[in-house]
Amino acid sequence: MLKVFRRKGVAKKVLWVIATIIIISFGFGFGLTRYATNDKMNAAAGKVFGEMIPMKDFRAYAQGARDQAILMHGADAEKILPYLDMNNETWTRIMLVKEAERRKIKATDQDVIAFISSIPFFQRDGSFDKRTYTLIVTNVFRRNDTRDFEESIRDQIKIMKLFRQTVKLTNPTDEDIRKEYELRNKKMQVSYCLIDPKGFEKDAAISDTELKDYFNAHREEFTVPDSVSVEYMTLKLSEKATDDEKADAKKKASEIYKKLIAKKDFAATAQEYGLDVKKTGFFNMESPELAIGWSLELLEQVFAAKKDAVIMPAITPQGIQILKVADKKLAYIPDFDKAKDQVKEKYISEKSLLLAKKKAEELQKTLSAKIAEGKKFEAAAREMSLEVKQTPFFSSGEYIPEIGISENFSSSAATLDKDHALSEVVTTAKGPAIIHWDAIKPFDEKKFEEVKKDFSESLQKEKEVSAMNAVIKEIKASANLVNYLEKNEKQ
Repeated sequence: MLKVFRRKGVAKKVLWVIATIIIISFGFGFGLTRYATNDKMNAAAGKVFGEMIPMKDFRAYAQGARDQAILMHGADAEKILPYLDMNNETWTRIMLVKEAERRKIKATDQDVIAFISSIPFFQRDGSFDKRTYTLIVTNVFRRNDTRDFEESIRDQIKIMKLFRQTVKLTNPTDEDIRKEYELRNKKMQVSYCLIDPKGFEKDAAISDTELKDYFNAHREEFTVPDSVSVEYMTLKLSEKATDDEKADAKKKASEIYKKLIAKKDFAATAQEYGLDVKKTGFFNMESPELAIGWSLELLEQVFAAKKDAVIMPAITPQGIQILKVADKKLAYIPDFDKAKDQVKEKYISEKSLLLAKKKAEELQKTLSAKIAEGKKFEAAAREMSLEVKQTPFFSSGEYIPEIGISENFSSSAATLDKDHALSEVVTTAKGPAIIHWDAIKPFDEKKFEEVKKDFSESLQKEKEVSAMNAVIKEIKASANLVNYLEKNEKQ
């Protein structure tokens, strides 16, 4: 229970931010209910490293993943949490903790005390404050017992130690820092010829036999995803609603939810409370009902639930809504005849792109020869009836008119200079392109010196994140996750 820590504050001068973080507690009044039914708590959620993970443990890890999101994002967590795949975050957390334990990595009570003492949320006037700690753990982190929160912190420390043990990095050299800064801040201007694949669609002659063969070789690409229809009722809540109005709405929504869980009729219950029931048509995650404004987290709960399941009340732009899964259609691969139009469109698109690339390679060789003879890029291209366009000055990763954001285009342009001005054929979302170097605006040396320290730290952090992601990927591959939840959801 870490009684010593709760008796003694650890003095540390840190910004007091309790007023900000406590605001998010109402927004988190509902949630983490995707796998909440009591009859399933003793079931297995899945297996990691061959070890069975009971549903009870999965929910504890899920709460820990939520704790970490709040610690990382603070007052912004309310905005960010709906967009996190908490199911995936939870499994990742489980795999990392289990890998740490496999490596005999431990987190002592003293480790936990030191970690919690460094969290600004729990401090007042530079010192740990027991009342504040209990208040936030109860109302923001939604823990009935601070011991549960502390065990989640213990797991987080194990993960941190795991990363320290597995992530080995060297500090970037001055040359590395300069090169990376130059890549991101120099401005390039290029001319280019874009070979539009649509111009080759007429040459992409196909037969029904080809289409059937293509369909059979790519059947899964034409899968119609799971779809659902939903009934829902709304307790409207103004953005200017007072705390009392919010509390009343929340209480009313909880009452309605309890009645529905007790197998009360959805429409009759709505009528009892003077609410209208609305129903969506069938929709899927690829084409959700965006007009309703449901968050990604809420949509995931809907698709995870079985037919006739009632989803716990959720905060939405319209107010507090209670949803019932009216009907479900599982994903399926349609017959060729039903998918034929889609198959034809995709096949023609791929075939015309291949033809465009082949043509672009021929054109690039001719352009290169003409430039070697002393002709300018634009003149040579126009001799070949190619349209030449010029970009504005842009930096790596920036949006380019017509091309969009294209890593291939930007990285290829960055390799060009006055002496090596013509690129090979570059693939973009708009089609294959041939790029010619025009001009460059060097980065600001003076500004570089001013920001070098901060940029170096940022670059190091990026490398750390990349290295941690690589470790996570490796651990996931070896953990052999068996996700029973995913299987149950599809039944």
